[in-house]
Amino acid sequence: MKKTFLIIALLALILFSYNLTVLEVFVADRGVDNGKVLLRMPVKTGQTFEVNWIHSVSKRPVIEKYKILNNLKIAINEMKFDTFSANLPARPDYNTKWEYKDDHIRVYNYNMEFDEVPVVIGEVIADHIICIENNVVYLRQLYRPGGFVKVRVKRMNLIKYMAKEGIK
Repeated sequence: MKKTFLIIALLALILFSYNLTVLEVFVADRGVDNGKVLLRMPVKTGQTFEVNWIHSVSKRPVIEKYKILNNLKIAINEMKFDTFSANLPARPDYNTKWEYKDDHIRVYNYNMEFDEVPVVIGEVIADHIICIENNVVYLRQLYRPGGFVKVRVKRMNLIKYMAKEGIK
């Protein structure tokens, strides 16, 4: 009986003290859903993910690549697109480098970090998608088209994560 209690206590201690790094997508719109977490998944620092979308004016694909940093910030690594359009880079800024290929333009060397990455989910064309490892998440399936969400990374206690996500 004492041994069983000690084992359970030790397991509980381990579970309560273990923290995960998680990527969250949450509602940033004003209103009752503000702050509501729509997606939560474990990630590792150093891991990368993409936000892919179709530009509403040029109707061409845009790929934004991000990296999760040790300080839980999100760095933009690069952006790829194949034609210039509104709200896309038009020329090198600051220290960015540009690489012109036959089928795309690659902008990199941003040296920019974000606490949260803002995304307005496209209503008609954009179809914003988050790709991380083998997971593809269509944001319009998580929240309403035209809605405003943000992506962040945070540490979360394993027990809290399991309670919020349910054991799957």
